Amino acid sequence: MGYIHINRLSVHERRQLEERRFSLDELTALHAALERMHRRRIRAFQIVACALLAISFVLIAMTGYLTGPSPALAFSIVAVCALDIVCLILVWVLGIRLFAQQFNDAIDRGYPELVGRLHL
Repeated sequence: MGYIHINRLSVHERRQLEERRFSLDELTALHAALERMHRRRIRAFQIVACALLAISFVLIAMTGYLTGPSPALAFSIVAVCALDIVCLILVWVLGIRLFAQQFNDAIDRGYPELVGRLHL
């Protein structure tokens, strides 16, 4: 069964960042590695969003072919679009944005002199 992996910054990593356990060089290297991972996730999300759009278009086209213009087709279009939007928002927040927000908050608390510089 499929599931959404909730990508979070671990409590241990967050504590280390907030307690300034990393030197500036280590922090810069960590940021670079996390930023590469973050960009890969965003790219994968874009690919999945395009695939979902294509699949949804095919499903709506097949429904339209079978039913013709009807209230069932209108309902199908609205339902599929709403479901797609909800799923994409959920995947974006849990798979990409949550981790970046936690990292940015930990950097801001632990390294106030770097506010806004090493954000994902």
